[in-house]
Amino acid sequence: MTTDRTRLFVAWTAVNLVFTGLGLLITIWLMGRRVDQHEQFTRLFAERQKACTPVASAGAPATVEPVQPPPRQDPAKSGYLGASGMDISPAMRLNLEAVPPGEVGKLPLDTLRLGSPQVLPPRTIHVVNLWATWCDPCLAELPEFKAMFARHREWDDVRFVPIQIKDHTDPLRSYQDYAGVMPPAPIRLADRTMSDALASALAAAGDNGGLYRGNLPVTLVLDCNRRVRWAKFEQLGEADFAALEPLVDRLRDELADTRPGAWCSQEWAGNGRCEANERTAAQHSFEDCGPLRRRSGDLPGAPEVVEAEPVEPVAVTPPPEVLPTTCPPRTRLINGKCSRLQKIPELHVTEPASSSQCGNGVCDADESRSTCCQDCPCADRFVCKSLRPGEPPRCRAVLQP
Repeated sequence: MTTDRTRLFVAWTAVNLVFTGLGLLITIWLMGRRVDQHEQFTRLFAERQKACTPVASAGAPATVEPVQPPPRQDPAKSGYLGASGMDISPAMRLNLEAVPPGEVGKLPLDTLRLGSPQVLPPRTIHVVNLWATWCDPCLAELPEFKAMFARHREWDDVRFVPIQIKDHTDPLRSYQDYAGVMPPAPIRLADRTMSDALASALAAAGDNGGLYRGNLPVTLVLDCNRRVRWAKFEQLGEADFAALEPLVDRLRDELADTRPGAWCSQEWAGNGRCEANERTAAQHSFEDCGPLRRRSGDLPGAPEVVEAEPVEPVAVTPPPEVLPTTCPPRTRLINGKCSRLQKIPELHVTEPASSSQCGNGVCDADESRSTCCQDCPCADRFVCKSLRPGEPPRCRAVLQP
């Protein structure tokens, strides 16, 4: 009896050992299959990553070249700053209200980034003028800007960029009221933020008080690299315009220089041109290329690329012609309609009326300080004079010492 039990136990143990061995063999086989699947998955993922990576052209380096550091800055001062100028990249990030020419009654206004190609296109010289409707010196120098641009019809690569700041009036109405005394401008801007963001950014630029010193008007001339090369923090006089015109011609000569290493062909972040290196996520330049966007259709794992903001052509609309109309007393003809007098009515540009009484010392009913300042005295701080021989005299602001 004992012998039978022993044999049964030995047989049962042998069966268990056989099944245990089979289980171990199956387990080892499954683990091997899992390792093979993991290796295949890793290899396929690496091949997909390699396929998504742009292939470098023959002879091109595999790595992206570093962006060149920007040139040094010149100190902020009134007049010519220097050959390198000042960088105002923080101001280029600001969004301002934009008034395209010909817009009538469009509210709310669109906003554009100051550094966008619609506002400051590349390969262009920009004359930026900060002004306000309450600023008498600002309004007094606008006709002189208009006359300067009218004298230089060849300045097809020079833009006038007016920006209304420190002024919470309606920009659309303001630019309509003063369109007759302002040079043509493809884009007219306004900053009505409560924090006066643009004035703060310019005041913080550089040393020596920055490029905004608490008073208006301010004129900034930007070169081909959007660096400020000339600045004035008060009303421009005859000597200032005489210095400004040859400076703009000099900047236009720099723009026309296409030799290797020329000033307008150097590459660095903040020069206003979205170069190849700045289109990558690693070296993206917001000031030059705008916000970083992933192109539609890019595969997962592919490097980020930059889509530069599109440059929409903006036609320069000349100021409207003044129609021959007779206006009631205490009004003036502005943009083809009769408008009430502003603070300084003598600044509105109108053609002198043909009257045989002008110069007789009596301010007749059909005369005004705009048409005959010899007979009708100018307002305080203005003097009746002509700038060039043969030009009829007009009321002009007296420059403060």
